[in-house]
Amino acid sequence: MKSMFRYSLIAVWMMAASCLGDLDVKPTNIKDQTVAFNSVDDVNAGVLGAYASLNGQSIKISSLIADENMMPLENTTNAGATVFRWQHNESTPDVLPVWQSNYQAIDRANRILAVIDGVPAEAHEVEQRNQMKGELLALRAYCHLELLRNYAVSYDGNDDGVPVMTTSQVSQPGRSKVSAVFAQIRKDLADAKLLIPANWASSTRITRLAVFAIEARTALYQQDWTAAIAAADEVIGAVPLATEQQFPGIWTDLATHEVIWKLKREPSDERFGAFYRSSAGMVLYAPSFKLLAAFDAAHDVRFSSWIADLDAAPASTRWTVTKYTGNSANLNLTDIKLFRVSEMYLIRAEAQARKTGANIAAANTDLETLRTSRIDNYVHSSYGTAAQVLAAVEAERFRELAFEGHRYYDLRRWKKDIVRLPQDIVSVGGNVLTLPVTKKQYFMPIPFEEMQANRNIGQHPLYQ
Repeated sequence: MKSMFRYSLIAVWMMAASCLGDLDVKPTNIKDQTVAFNSVDDVNAGVLGAYASLNGQSIKISSLIADENMMPLENTTNAGATVFRWQHNESTPDVLPVWQSNYQAIDRANRILAVIDGVPAEAHEVEQRNQMKGELLALRAYCHLELLRNYAVSYDGNDDGVPVMTTSQVSQPGRSKVSAVFAQIRKDLADAKLLIPANWASSTRITRLAVFAIEARTALYQQDWTAAIAAADEVIGAVPLATEQQFPGIWTDLATHEVIWKLKREPSDERFGAFYRSSAGMVLYAPSFKLLAAFDAAHDVRFSSWIADLDAAPASTRWTVTKYTGNSANLNLTDIKLFRVSEMYLIRAEAQARKTGANIAAANTDLETLRTSRIDNYVHSSYGTAAQVLAAVEAERFRELAFEGHRYYDLRRWKKDIVRLPQDIVSVGGNVLTLPVTKKQYFMPIPFEEMQANRNIGQHPLYQ
């Protein structure tokens, strides 16, 4: 694919089986979208096709660049090694999938949004049609946020962001300012909230609560602390944290506790867990020793739910990520969790500490609530200053959101260097432990394919 905008006009675009799991919808013939949607059922099939573009690629990027993983010597595949070694550039294959998949989803959404209001609907179908329009707007917002997190020059409003696309067209757009991207995201989310019924529930599609969750994350990156708190409030008020007993079941898909939105995966889909450990048992990327040391392994349910010791020996150093392992019947196949309510607690705690007139007590309460649900017999020692709260939030995000596509982007928005431990670079060699914010590999470049196809897209200044 030479450009993110080179798509033929089609109705149901390469619909993945993952998005058909709980609905009896089959792919239809390829058509121009102006004639493809003759019913609400047709629209539903198209919406599923838009969801099908999403694949969790930001999780891989975060795991490769940041300090939550290490590449053991047994990884002889070299998959992702260029990014892990901080040697990537615009031609590195790993920098393309986030760009490609998110703009593909946006394009698919835009094609449906262009015609959806004219699709015939019976009286009892109007609400469903409106709901799906809201889903598409929210999906477009989410994808623009993912693109911004990865490819913006920075998250500051006046810097160059990514192209904003609200129509499907063959074009060569330049970058929009970060502030303009945020404005479009917030507009799409506001419109989506008016269209999606509050009582509609689904863990595999965007509900009204999921819209609030996307809004909370967006406001966090935008540093709109008041909006972040308000949106997080909505989700926290409706979705309880999982108990210690319920928590392990989330990761084998036996339970959906505290999950707000996830990507449904079926046996025909990519087995996401294979990014960390192959089906043959080779550990490709393991939890970093820096991350292992951050947990109270004996008492924290997150450690036992996400991380395993393969040697089971006292001096073992062979660890593996089990967050996406699933079960033996479908090894390495689990749904990809995009939003959980625990993230909302951490967003709210950070926003409370950063806002004018910081509410340190409220931030302490959120941290205590989250940790109590994860750690046996946890006793909270209150933090007295905003700086102490923010340090605690950073530590808790490192633990709670590990392997979910946050660590790299958190360090970027905090403008902090990425620092690894010596034992986490054994496969790299040398002594390069720090990726400073001034080095170009700290940022994701616009992929070479897009630079070749679009003369108006500007590369990140450090890659020029």
